Amino acid sequence: DPSNRLLTRGPRFRADAEVIRDMALAISGLIHQRMGGPGVIPPVPRNVLDYNFVYPKYWKAAEVPERYRRTVYGFRKRSMPDPAMSTLDAPNADLSCAQRVRSNTPLAALTTLNEPIFVEAARALALRILQEGGPDDVSRIHYAYVLCMARKPTESETQTVFNLLAVQRQRIADGWLNAREVATGQSDKLPPLPDNANPQDAAAWTLTARALLNLDETMNKN
Repeated sequence: DPSNRLLTRGPRFRADAEVIRDMALAISGLIHQRMGGPGVIPPVPRNVLDYNFVYPKYWKAAEVPERYRRTVYGFRKRSMPDPAMSTLDAPNADLSCAQRVRSNTPLAALTTLNEPIFVEAARALALRILQEGGPDDVSRIHYAYVLCMARKPTESETQTVFNLLAVQRQRIADGWLNAREVATGQSDKLPPLPDNANPQDAAAWTLTARALLNLDETMNKN
């Protein structure tokens, strides 16, 4: 169906920048649905702020829960595009945009793996899976797939994620990773865990959640 006239086929491409951010917040349960009000200032790297001709002293990243409002409420500084959104092909607001450019570079993957909001979403998703996904890893994997991709995983996919969890748990047990720091961002802080989970579970699932949030099927219009 090269002309896309039938329902059996459609173009497959990555969702828009704002949609990707909102999806990560919605899947993780962090999204804050308040409507209206002033723009929400997002976190940006210090070197982006230093690059301005006049340093924007007012630029203070929003705190929770305003930090997790929908991207449509994000504060925009025209001469300083948000690097995360720009990497995902959001327009820079200098002029009208009739059609967005679609790029495919490693920078996009690095952004959705490492940018603060996406890391926080992965941590929150891990806790949501542990709290709501069931008592064992198999049921949690099924729940995670439903949240991220709106379907149950295949047997092969379940085994792949199960193996990924095992590898991450081994890295934590061997001392390569600090479980508390991975799960919360602070080495002396414990995440709010259910009775059937421990910090090692939270850390392993945080790393796994990062992978699930970055799967093509999660981020692309299929």
